[in-house]
Amino acid sequence: MSHHEGSPRDEYYLDPKEVLSQYSVEWVSLRKSYEELKEQLDQVKVELTEIDQKLESGKIKEHEHMAQYHEKWKISTQMVQVKREVEGRLYEIQREIRAANRQLRQQEEERLRRERLEQEKSNAMIEWMSLKQGFELVDQKRREIGAEMDRLELQRREGRISDEEFRNVRVGQIGQLAELAVVESDVKRRLAELLEIIRK
Repeated sequence: MSHHEGSPRDEYYLDPKEVLSQYSVEWVSLRKSYEELKEQLDQVKVELTEIDQKLESGKIKEHEHMAQYHEKWKISTQMVQVKREVEGRLYEIQREIRAANRQLRQQEEERLRRERLEQEKSNAMIEWMSLKQGFELVDQKRREIGAEMDRLELQRREGRISDEEFRNVRVGQIGQLAELAVVESDVKRRLAELLEIIRK
């Protein structure tokens, strides 16, 4: 299992920040070694060229050229091997760092998502409480209109108001009840929507 896999409950879990911290030191050190190896290999190439030039100019014999060339070649072969190992390790670290960075981004996105959700819930709760009060006021208003209609009906039966006056007032009351029904329906729908958000 690599360091970036798992969850906080895993025995081998490492926080992505720890992974980044852990590898940053090794990365810097290996990167320095890598640059030094490249410089040393370049220097060996220069020295090999110089050995060739010495042979061509007659400063050294063929057997000396072979011996010196072999020695330098052996050193450069070892350096190339070490360089490959360093490159391999740098690649592994790079992969781990990228994975840790991905996980950190995911954690940050998840944190922001949770914060947004909590804010939505909080806003929904405030709106729900406000609308609940409005719903109760609508209910109260409907009961008041119902009581007024009962009184009006009683007045009509007792002959205290004319049929025309009764009809005019009753039309207004029915209109009010229709308006309240629309408002009540809208409020109920919105309360249900808010309840869904709060229960998430």
